[in-house]
Amino acid sequence: MSLRERAALVVAATARRLADPKAVETPDGPPPSAFRAGSLSDGAPGIALLHAELAHRDPSHRTAALRWLARAADLASQPGQPPAPGPQGLYGPVAALSFALHRAAPSPDSHAGARAHLADQVSTLAVRRADGEQARIAGGRSCTTLAGYDTISGLAGMGGHLLELDRPGPTAQVLATLAHLALPVRAGGRELPGWWVAQDATTYRPVPPAEGHANLGAAHGVPGPLALLALAWRQGIRVPGQRAAITALARWLCDRAEEDAAGIWWPGQLSLDPAQDGRAGRPSWCYGGPGIARSLQLAGIALDVRPWRDAGVAALGDALTRLERPRSAPLDDAGLCHGWAGLLQTTWRAARDSGDPRLTARVPWVAGRLLDLVDRSGPFGFAAGPGRRDPEEHPAGFLTGAAGAALALHTFAADTAPATGWDRALLLA
Repeated sequence: MSLRERAALVVAATARRLADPKAVETPDGPPPSAFRAGSLSDGAPGIALLHAELAHRDPSHRTAALRWLARAADLASQPGQPPAPGPQGLYGPVAALSFALHRAAPSPDSHAGARAHLADQVSTLAVRRADGEQARIAGGRSCTTLAGYDTISGLAGMGGHLLELDRPGPTAQVLATLAHLALPVRAGGRELPGWWVAQDATTYRPVPPAEGHANLGAAHGVPGPLALLALAWRQGIRVPGQRAAITALARWLCDRAEEDAAGIWWPGQLSLDPAQDGRAGRPSWCYGGPGIARSLQLAGIALDVRPWRDAGVAALGDALTRLERPRSAPLDDAGLCHGWAGLLQTTWRAARDSGDPRLTARVPWVAGRLLDLVDRSGPFGFAAGPGRRDPEEHPAGFLTGAAGAALALHTFAADTAPATGWDRALLLA
């Protein structure tokens, strides 16, 4: 049996385990909050994405997708879930439901009323968040927050969904707001990057600006805005300052790259105390070279800057090589965020866009390492990562669980771009 055939069988088995919301959501411990159960990271919308993607090849999966969407809609409408500031980014219940329903609709006219209603809510959330950021800039307040701009809970992730919702006004406002991140800010008498946050690099709690950091992770750092601005440019969506912002952010990342015997790497964050910034970590999507590399590649494709494209391809290849070195930071998790699935989807996308033989040759190797984590005795088919899992982090979910791992394996098994474009949630495409 070929590796792709093995992957397809694992995907099918995982989908069967994730078909019934009542069976999947039965908790071993305290139930998660309605917010987490309705989120894209851990809850119903992310599992709906798996069935929506599989339905493009096998329509029988559409029934399961609709079950999960109905559950997501119920959670999004519960008290405490209205459009509001705070954690309601792309991964919050409202935008997550919109993102999943947009992909699950079998035709452009399907669920048109619900999709339009949700698109309006997402636009409202995004405009409110952009207005807050613009008021911060106009008022001279120096530091943004991770939730103000990042992929998971901020404007970058929401902007990725807005690009496909035909809401030109809110989309332009989000892009223009994120372009401001390329402009430096002053805090404590210092000039700092525009995405500098007065938050602790580990706990994200508020700290004085001098104790804050510039985040380099694709989940919470500047690669997210860079990827969004580049994706918008490729779609022909432009705002003043966008080209300059792409250029500034890409150059900044290139200038902060480190190199050792294993190749190119980046720290997860930069502070005013270099001793705290650390060495190369695990080569994951969320924090590590692969997510950064893909954002540079997208920027290079958008503006046709070969050095950025080449740097992204080289850094991703180096990250894969680093995994094989003794005493390297291992990947021992299956998920998209910080595991093999995220590395697989990132590598597949980068290899397909670049045609680089080094990356293309490594895709099956990455898929094989993910398949090594298949555990048929587990409730959802994949071995749990080491350490304590957040009690609300569901092992069936999209970002760190089985649904996301199965989606990446499906890309590998089919060897074609996702029909639903689900990896827009990671700003990979």
